[in-house]
Amino acid sequence: MKRTEVPKWKQFLVTFIMFAFLGVCFKVMVLVKGFTEVRPANGVPVPAGLCCGWIGGVACAFGNLFSDFFGTLAPSSSVGFIGNFAAAYMPYKLWYVFTDEEPNVHSKKNMLIYLLISFTAALAVAWMIGSGLWLLFGTPVENISLYIFMNDFVFSVVLGLPVFIVLTSDEFKIVCAKKPKDVIKLSAGKRRIMTAVYTLILAILFVMTQLGYESLKPAAYALSAPALIMSVILML
Repeated sequence: MKRTEVPKWKQFLVTFIMFAFLGVCFKVMVLVKGFTEVRPANGVPVPAGLCCGWIGGVACAFGNLFSDFFGTLAPSSSVGFIGNFAAAYMPYKLWYVFTDEEPNVHSKKNMLIYLLISFTAALAVAWMIGSGLWLLFGTPVENISLYIFMNDFVFSVVLGLPVFIVLTSDEFKIVCAKKPKDVIKLSAGKRRIMTAVYTLILAILFVMTQLGYESLKPAAYALSAPALIMSVILML
């Protein structure tokens, strides 16, 4: 069966519509008023990133911004824009840290990679948005990091994974995003070590943000610096 290569404009349009539609439809299921809700839309970014690369990231970012117009649009939406781009683009970049195979989950190894990159990306987005609101906008938003992490990771697995399995099945055979050219040249081994350290730092920041103590802010600022640097390196 001939494999299907979807034009980039269609990749953007389909991803944008799916994210925006799910985002708007579930606005009523509020978790933190004005900030977040139960979001099946967060199942879109990981498969979108793996299938579409940077196009998937841009589509998710604008899809999230569009859904914010239905009740949660605020200056903090800028943080959400960045976070939802990373939610799709980071898994795409991290996939090729662990394997040179085109994205698929046809083996146990690849299934494990999918779960690992989904976990790391969910922590990264929880840090970018949760810690961003805490450190940049002054006050912690109760439990928002937890809700963001759970939305991203759980829906990436229970919704995103089945969709990705279907898209890469023999019936559909979608051509997924090719291996990107790294701007910052590092060996695969060094990138894997950096990914492990990055995930650990994000986990620590996640706990700090959950606690939200003012006394922890200096340490959170200090850890956010290497986390930011590693985010840039891993996504370039």
